[in-house]
Amino acid sequence: MTEPFQWRPFDISDSDITWASELMGLGLNGFAKVGNDESRLAAIRNMDTADFEACPGSGKTTLLVAKLAILANRWRHPRQGVCVLSHTNAARNEIGARLSASPVGGALLRYPHFVGTIHSFVNEFLAVPWLRSKGNPIKAIDTQIALKQRMGLLAWNWRTAMRGRNLSEFALMYERADYTADNKGNLGAGTPFAQAMVAAARASSEAGYFCYDEMFVWANELLDARPEVAAALRERFPFVFVDEAQDNSEAQSALLHRVFLDGANPSRRQRFGDSNQAIYSSAFDQSGASTDPFPGTNKFDLPRSYRFNQTTADQVKDLGVVPQPLMGAGPSLSAIKGAAKAPAIFLFDDDSVGDVLPRYAAHLIGQFTEGELRAGTYVAVAGVHESDRAEPVPCSMGHYAPHYDAACGRRDASQATFAQYLSRARFEMGNTGNVFPLVHATASAVLTLANIAGADLSLYGRKSPHRRVLEKLDGNTAAYNALLELVFAHKGDLSKAVWDANGKPLAISIAEAIASMAPVVTHAFLVWPEHGSGTELKDEKPVPRNDNLFSYPHAEPKVHIRLGSIHSVKGETHTATLVLESFYYNHHLNELKPWLLGARSGGMKKGTTFEGPRLLGRLRLHYVAMTRSSHLLCIAMRKDALTDADIATLQGRGWEIIDCCAVP
Repeated sequence: MTEPFQWRPFDISDSDITWASELMGLGLNGFAKVGNDESRLAAIRNMDTADFEACPGSGKTTLLVAKLAILANRWRHPRQGVCVLSHTNAARNEIGARLSASPVGGALLRYPHFVGTIHSFVNEFLAVPWLRSKGNPIKAIDTQIALKQRMGLLAWNWRTAMRGRNLSEFALMYERADYTADNKGNLGAGTPFAQAMVAAARASSEAGYFCYDEMFVWANELLDARPEVAAALRERFPFVFVDEAQDNSEAQSALLHRVFLDGANPSRRQRFGDSNQAIYSSAFDQSGASTDPFPGTNKFDLPRSYRFNQTTADQVKDLGVVPQPLMGAGPSLSAIKGAAKAPAIFLFDDDSVGDVLPRYAAHLIGQFTEGELRAGTYVAVAGVHESDRAEPVPCSMGHYAPHYDAACGRRDASQATFAQYLSRARFEMGNTGNVFPLVHATASAVLTLANIAGADLSLYGRKSPHRRVLEKLDGNTAAYNALLELVFAHKGDLSKAVWDANGKPLAISIAEAIASMAPVVTHAFLVWPEHGSGTELKDEKPVPRNDNLFSYPHAEPKVHIRLGSIHSVKGETHTATLVLESFYYNHHLNELKPWLLGARSGGMKKGTTFEGPRLLGRLRLHYVAMTRSSHLLCIAMRKDALTDADIATLQGRGWEIIDCCAVP
């Protein structure tokens, strides 16, 4: 017998779609058929289990939020909810912010619904309750913290042995409930060395320190012991959405399939993603999901990009591992209203690699008005943004910007110092003036410092770091408010003197309060960079910044270019993007030259076999990078990688050639 108010599938009407379109600011016909393309209309109507292959700039998130708003508006089920899962915190925050912009959508952020990352879902509903039921404390779920703690548990001789075998700290992670994993090279499982590493992982976990992916081990153990849990979750969440599904690891995909689809009474599950943009992978498996891979057989394409025009679409579509329709309906006019510009290639050699960013900046100034330079987003990215190599030039972002801070550019990762948290926040803020990244960074840094002092923080919930700090301080927030005011006053760009005199004492007092007066000793986490704020000028040369902004000209900047890795800008839209050559076994763009010249398309070799995983990875990575820009796409390559015939071909394909080796 169907329980009263239990969820049943329903049809989405024309009036529902018109209402949602207006709610999203798209007018009455935002999801209407365009010519022969009715893919967005069909996607928003679809209420069955399905996968949606969404090209870059297709408005996937807008469509998903609109559909969620329709569900929220018609939801009448007090004990059942919609489950929305994202791959990253950034994607979750974007969905949450857009839902909360309307009273109707905001209802999905409360019980009985769930909007969060896959990891937070697994922690909240499966792993953490199971571990606590077994008496296991939860002090921190953070890979960096857990592995550092495990390294400290190892005797010095085993740490030395790890270095001798070229084993990183990730060899201390596990993928089975007996704390073992196939991540120790050819080291025998029964050797004292391997047993010592397993013992460190066991002791760390029993003390409450876990790596992110290890929570899937305990979630699966719960489902093995109590299979009725999956049935209960299907009853609770009859409709499930998964965003950025192409990035799901095998552990994630297999567990979600087990919970929601495998067996009787499956939930209805819809996944959104783009298999050509699958650039994340797990620590153990570099090949992505094999259980329930994305996309499945019931697949629908969203091929129309509202980000860039057809010229850009034609330049980049060949890099898709699986060639798909790509219709350019841009450029996006959300930031600036001007027309798209011709794509450009910057050529350089060993002596002129340092001139690439200045020439790019000068080109931007020549292409965009002063108002457009202020309103737009200008970015330069490299596939390898951090490397110890010095040759062959260029290896990483450091060859173009010697003072680039790789830690600042990492997304969804703990930083090594308090200063790096604020650097990352300034990186995210750009020129927006939005102080939310500063609040998030300050709270995250304070919690990390408290964890160093031994606080039990239970870092698994959906609460923001700011809310967790307020909760832990229990009303005694004077020092925390003072620290936030200090950070705001300096826009996160504190000098060493200001930090040492004012910021550091406040941070220590807050961390000690959270850690129940456990003393915070002098720690590398609190060390501030010597170069200070990075805003002063001396002899017309820029003092190094640590927020990864390249400003040009130095004296009176007209344009600010954000620097980062390709991974760090996934999902973003830029006014202009420069994709820089970098090195991993070979120079990336040099190896992709046949695709740039139009001689190759997709990831298939001649015949029916795919290229090797390294080349497929290059294609996916640079497909992501080259589909970020709305108005101007640029790449930078070594001049000696191209023949005169190659340059002529590129010019024939619409590329403007800018030679950095020549005097401008």
